[in-house]
Amino acid sequence: MFQERAILRLCLLVLSILMFSSCQFDLNVPNLNEPDRERALSDPESLEAYVRGAYLDYWYGTHWYSPSMTLSVMADEGTSSWGNFQMRELSSEPRRTWGNINYGCNCCAVNRFPWRYPYKAISVCCDGLKSIGRGVVFLDEDGIDQTDRAVAYMRFVMGVCHGWLGCFFDKGFILDETTDLEIDKLELKSYTVLVNAGIAQLQECIDLCETGTFTLPAGWIKGNALTQDELKALAHSYVARFIASVGRTVEERNAADWAAIKAHADQGINNDFLIFCDGDQWWSGLHYLGIADGYMRSDMRHVGTADTSGQHEAWMATPVENRTEYYIYTPDLRFTSGDSLGKGTFDQVGTDYWYKYRIPFRPERGTYHFSYYYHGRYYDHLATVAASPVPEIKVTELDMLRAEYYLRIGDGASAAVEINKTRTTRGGLEPVSAADGIGSVSDKPRIFGSLWSTMKYEKNIECDRTGVGLAWMDDRGWGDLVKNTLIHFPIPARELEILMMDNYTFGGGGPGSAPVRMPSRDGWF
Repeated sequence: MFQERAILRLCLLVLSILMFSSCQFDLNVPNLNEPDRERALSDPESLEAYVRGAYLDYWYGTHWYSPSMTLSVMADEGTSSWGNFQMRELSSEPRRTWGNINYGCNCCAVNRFPWRYPYKAISVCCDGLKSIGRGVVFLDEDGIDQTDRAVAYMRFVMGVCHGWLGCFFDKGFILDETTDLEIDKLELKSYTVLVNAGIAQLQECIDLCETGTFTLPAGWIKGNALTQDELKALAHSYVARFIASVGRTVEERNAADWAAIKAHADQGINNDFLIFCDGDQWWSGLHYLGIADGYMRSDMRHVGTADTSGQHEAWMATPVENRTEYYIYTPDLRFTSGDSLGKGTFDQVGTDYWYKYRIPFRPERGTYHFSYYYHGRYYDHLATVAASPVPEIKVTELDMLRAEYYLRIGDGASAAVEINKTRTTRGGLEPVSAADGIGSVSDKPRIFGSLWSTMKYEKNIECDRTGVGLAWMDDRGWGDLVKNTLIHFPIPARELEILMMDNYTFGGGGPGSAPVRMPSRDGWF
């Protein structure tokens, strides 16, 4: 291999010498067809066109098949034994050390896309803010100065991206308009510092929204012509998510500022935040192939928490290699309940979790992947070829953050109010109350049980297929990930080569692995 590379380099060198020695023209002649970046950043209308796609970069980097589907199976929210998008590699049991490699799109996209595209979005916003610092104003198509609107939007995107990077990676870089990549030597910062930087930028967005009056064009965040008040509420929602989600362990999530989380949730969105995808630039892999029953099913560890027949407890008590599919019996209206008697049909189909008798996965890859159920709530995204609205943040996520806050301060009655909002309506279930007992963070999600159990259950069910990686982030902070699952990802191998840093990785019992799942009071692991 070394000899082949040496020969290849020699051939390229000889070819270059021949090319340059044969040239009879001035190599310094400018290419007039090359886009003039500086000119674009100096022109008000061109500048607005340049920065408006920043949130789309964030969206693509997180909602492509990797990592969106990958994180779902890592949390045992979804299940799949197919090799696509590293789903088999990262969800098989026992969990293995992940290979952080520099080749093969299917492998390296899991952490390369979530790194490349958010940083691209941040870079675009930095360029825009630097232009404003040089005196350039943002003009809309009517020639009206919209600089304040643009700054609020760019601060918002930078905050969301830094927050995401800190929740996903173990470390990364912090960039803003004061960064000069030609001069500054950037230092890698820990995930907590990354998230704090993102929160600070989101707070700058909030401050600008409180003093300005504007409406974002609907194309900037697809389908959302957000007023300054709506953008402010969305920024508060992301802050609440990031503070709660950044913790890698039960101890770190316990130590989060839950009063601040509740305060931001209280100022957050009042309606679900949807992206109105067009099937072209805007689409979501999590809601496309992540809905397709041949690619992904709902893990029995996830849907089984709705079962009231005792089969879930029996399944959990079975050695992993002997587990297989089973029918769930549940009063929850969001599930398909009962036995098809081998006919493959049901009289009742749940609103969220649908049934498919034939299982597509290969048994030699582990029958514990097998499931009759798949998530159908957002099936329109598959049916319309990705041209339908999909949720990024739901009001229920904020409700459950408030419920978790109340549980942590011992207010069971207030927590029950939040849990019952969807439990009694969409689920058709009896309400929970303080009489059920608060329980503890070690209690596992269950349809009935302590308030900790039913809060986890409600969040898992209602927020399934929403924010990318949300279940994975919740599970690591609750102690519910399968042992040795990655709790965060390393910097992509390609970037490490550029930075001249040693490769490293996580999971499989080494650094960055989830511990043994916390035992609940009833002994379920």
